[in-house]
Amino acid sequence: MPILALDIGGTAIKYGVFDFSGKKLTETYEKVTPKSDTTNYIMDTVNHIIGSIIKEHDIEGVAVSTAGVVDSQKGKVVFAGPTIPDYTNTPIKQMIEEDFGIPCEVENDVNCAALGEWWKGAGKGSDSFLCVTLGTGVGGAVILNGKLWSGATHSAGEIGYLPMPSGRTLQEEASTSSLVSDYSLRSGIPINQLNGKIIFEKAKSGDKEAKKAIDNMLIALNQGLLAAVYLISPDTIVIGGGVSAQKEYLEDKIKELLAQQIISNRMLPEKIVCAELGNTAGMIGAVYHFLEKHPTNK
Repeated sequence: MPILALDIGGTAIKYGVFDFSGKKLTETYEKVTPKSDTTNYIMDTVNHIIGSIIKEHDIEGVAVSTAGVVDSQKGKVVFAGPTIPDYTNTPIKQMIEEDFGIPCEVENDVNCAALGEWWKGAGKGSDSFLCVTLGTGVGGAVILNGKLWSGATHSAGEIGYLPMPSGRTLQEEASTSSLVSDYSLRSGIPINQLNGKIIFEKAKSGDKEAKKAIDNMLIALNQGLLAAVYLISPDTIVIGGGVSAQKEYLEDKIKELLAQQIISNRMLPEKIVCAELGNTAGMIGAVYHFLEKHPTNK
């Protein structure tokens, strides 16, 4: 029977119905994440989504990918930043199971994106795998020996918080937000008129300032990748987030920068690639996580 997958982010809640092989059975739907400056109304919206889906599909369970640090055993958000106010300590699994009487499993969104890419995307077949997502911030997830590594505090892979020589963090220098800010300063174009896609198009058209802003982002990213490679020695690195659509522009540059600075080429990962699954990665990974918790449903 099918599984409802939800991907809860600070901007949108995406959802769709999948089968046990990760194949989509419906289109991907999307709702704006409901929140104010001080609180959110996410669970009200989630309940409405589930209620509408179960009228049309006899779902086996609910698989949730969500922003925030997640205790996946309890299915609870144990920490969330300011992008989703009042989200810390939300017991998603408990609330859904009590309200609907069907099993629910919850995992962090970047972890789910990594699981999705490892199961069905660019990281398929990898044994040790690092996924780095570039967006408003920089997220990361680690798969070792075919298993997601969460760490003692459910926060393994949070590469975006690595300190940089400038005194800032990696995500303050390597996110698409930092790219937009850098190019805005260089070009004089207001931030609200820019996004990552526009800047990449300008770079491809020969805009020197756009190229420089992207290079700065990649130089910062490389520092984070070096630290991760030395620490966990992954056979594959997958770059996700919105920039993964810039595969032809980015992949060779990222490989070259890492090769230039790594102490020995024998330490280089076998593959450094951009993600393949787009905005379905988190949902597909959430389905995989659900099936790992409920193996009789595979």
